[in-house]
Amino acid sequence: MKKFVLLLAVIVAFSCTSQRADRPKVLAHRGFCTTGTEFTTDENTIDALIRAQEKGCEGVEFDVFMTVDSQLVIKHDNVIVKDLLTCTGSKFEDIRAHRLPFGHQIPTLREWLEQAKKTPQMIQFLEIKAQDPDKEKELIRQALAMIKELDMMDQVYILSFSSETLDEVLRQEPKMRVGLNSSSLHGSMPPEEVKAHGFTGISYNSNVILNHPDWIREFQELGIDTFLWMVNSDYMKKIGEELGFTWMTTDFYDVIGY
Repeated sequence: MKKFVLLLAVIVAFSCTSQRADRPKVLAHRGFCTTGTEFTTDENTIDALIRAQEKGCEGVEFDVFMTVDSQLVIKHDNVIVKDLLTCTGSKFEDIRAHRLPFGHQIPTLREWLEQAKKTPQMIQFLEIKAQDPDKEKELIRQALAMIKELDMMDQVYILSFSSETLDEVLRQEPKMRVGLNSSSLHGSMPPEEVKAHGFTGISYNSNVILNHPDWIREFQELGIDTFLWMVNSDYMKKIGEELGFTWMTTDFYDVIGY
């Protein structure tokens, strides 16, 4: 209850004394694949990306795994077909032969980035999914090489739930923008520690923010981008606006988008 009261106090303070002239940008989670009430295409597919581009989304999040034969593919869950096919344990040709519920293939990172490059104003948020540490280093190496080859450093932001993963990204490319994800109420990294790592942003679950509302201003003062997720209701959208988040991540762009 005390945390909730503190959150309300912070909202009032921002509304009265430091209301931002601009609004948070809206990030489409796994592409634009739902109306908010039903799925209209497969998430994390080129079709979902194209729909986001046609809709004019300001940013799109997608997830990357490495196959057993070192190909980078786009999917949120490692399991594709239970006990038969996984992103990290299967060959690329077998993964490509699979069809998702709406009939689409699982895309490669290169296919995604080449399509994304057509709308350079749309920021691409590449989330690295957890896998074997050695494979993860190779995934990072390949992803960074592809981003540079396509001249998309200014268009891509790399996300991970692992601070060690982001440390490795910055070790390989210090100029890369990186954001730390977290849904842990008591294990989320505080502002000064995020700054010490050199991370550009944080993407914290709404439960984390409700328990640490005082962190929001601290992140802002340190120049760290703040992402609120998930914002799937007008209530959470209002909180994102009033507290001055940089980005709001949503499954329902039709509902939350401006």
